[in-house]
Amino acid sequence: MVKTLLILLLCCPSPARSAPDHLEEKARMEAFYIPYNLAVTAQLEGRIGDACAEFANAVRGARKLHIYGWQESRALLSLGSAYHARRDLKQAEKYYLEGIAYFKMVKQDPGAAVFSGLGRIYLDRGLPEKAAPLLKEARAIEFRDYGKSRDLTAPAAAMSDLARLDELRGDRRGAELRYLMALKMLGPETAPAFPSGLGAEQMDAYPIILYRLGDLYRRSGNDEAARASFEKALKVFSLWGGIETRPALKARKLEYRSYTLRALGWTAEAAADRKEAARLYRQISAGRTEPEE
Repeated sequence: MVKTLLILLLCCPSPARSAPDHLEEKARMEAFYIPYNLAVTAQLEGRIGDACAEFANAVRGARKLHIYGWQESRALLSLGSAYHARRDLKQAEKYYLEGIAYFKMVKQDPGAAVFSGLGRIYLDRGLPEKAAPLLKEARAIEFRDYGKSRDLTAPAAAMSDLARLDELRGDRRGAELRYLMALKMLGPETAPAFPSGLGAEQMDAYPIILYRLGDLYRRSGNDEAARASFEKALKVFSLWGGIETRPALKARKLEYRSYTLRALGWTAEAAADRKEAARLYRQISAGRTEPEE
């Protein structure tokens, strides 16, 4: 979508403008689009530090446009997502909030990802009342927009987020039902859909949801159901491929697989996964982060 916008906005002259005016406008817009597209590419290639730097450059470029459009808020939200992938939750929260505030100011729809991202930060901090309105808004937007893409990975992750919210509030039955619904949305256990786009590093994939369900059963005293869920999760983790160039996504997979292995009593294998996940997270945290002057 971003690349399409780039082509449309930068390469199609407006009939109301002269050629020199169009070229001047094109040069102005490149201050936003060039770093933004570089950032998207960097994040999808696993260069999270470069993504943070280029999204920050895109924010600066958008501010130079002085058009008060969606560009600045989109760059802010993307910057928040990149820091979230890097597990710098303080910076991620800062840019998510700035992006939401800007979208409200220009009266535009920020999309579901920012509400999900910020809500997940508050879930991780154990703050259900702050997370609840954000996660409910995210779910509403995801289901509203489902018809455009027919991709259920994001709506299923939003459902899993609400299950986690139910758990924090002590509603274990509600959490169980939401986890089961999320799993059903992602397709059969033998060939589930996996998240892959920007923001996938924060989304619950099929085996992670199975792990969360198993952990819920374990804490509820249902050891048989817990073990069955953990065993299913371990099988499905082996199906989650195509992420070798996405270190943040691979680290998330290994982190949750280590939890699953540990729950099944495979301590040595769990330790190996945990060690590799930690190495990848250190790799993600290194490198360029500051915008260029």
